[in-house]
Amino acid sequence: MMLGQQSLGSTLTIAVHSAANLQDVETIGKQDPYFQFTLDISNPKSIQKTFVHKNGGKSPVWNQTFNVPLNGESELFFEIMDEETTADAVIGFAAINLSQVLHAPGGVLNAAFPVYTPAGKEKGEVTLTLSASNVPGQGLAPAGFARGQSHISEAHLKRVKSLKNKERAADVGVAVMGGLAALGVGLLANKVVNDNKKEEQAHREAEAAAQAEHERFESEKKQFEEQRAAYERTQSEQQSIHTTSSTHTSHHEEHGHSHKHGHGHSQREWDAVGTYSAGDKVSYHGRAYICLQGHTSNPTWEPTQAHSLWRAD
Repeated sequence: MMLGQQSLGSTLTIAVHSAANLQDVETIGKQDPYFQFTLDISNPKSIQKTFVHKNGGKSPVWNQTFNVPLNGESELFFEIMDEETTADAVIGFAAINLSQVLHAPGGVLNAAFPVYTPAGKEKGEVTLTLSASNVPGQGLAPAGFARGQSHISEAHLKRVKSLKNKERAADVGVAVMGGLAALGVGLLANKVVNDNKKEEQAHREAEAAAQAEHERFESEKKQFEEQRAAYERTQSEQQSIHTTSSTHTSHHEEHGHSHKHGHGHSQREWDAVGTYSAGDKVSYHGRAYICLQGHTSNPTWEPTQAHSLWRAD
């Protein structure tokens, strides 16, 4: 809609002062509002913005001025947005009929305009000073602060709903990413748990292997000690048997020798080179002889000839 009474070369000055009692769209912390506007809602490139009031909350302050040419446009469309890391959120919006400015004394309107939520409910207000140059009644003194009028334009509402849908899509995307991140964290945590379980299992297996090796070593050690003890017992028993056998043999020989001498010595054939003790008995040519004195014989000392050494028994 165009205003026929505007003169060519008119300019609209928009001083954006502040807002109050706005809807709070931030769930955590304070919202970061900025004000944006256009005279042509069908042309997104025509939109201009104030700076972002960080943590401005429900009552941001901007005090920023803009000048735009008036070429017969009839409405000023504005939106108050909350800056987000994804899609910015719509806090409120409205359209202002510029006839209020053109018909104001001196072409100046300093007023508070109602703000509407995307749901269509009035919530809060924005304070603007709108000045139109080169319009009828330019020389009149401006009126004081007033209560301005704003409304919801169907075309504007359609745009706001589109912005709201983008916001929701971004929130869903964030939620999905958050879910994926949580899933990733869960998977990572699960992997860490599984890795820990595997590490613990490997540790237990290593301990079991070490224990088995220790038990095998102890078993072999015990077996070796038993074998060594058995060997030592066998050696001791064999040594004992040998000692006993030697002692028995010695006693037997001693007993035999004693018996031999104690009973007149056993009789044997005379040996021409034998050694004899007194009392020894020999046989020579079928006769028995007894030794009279110890001596070592020679072939000429036959018992029949050596009477000093032998006598017939």
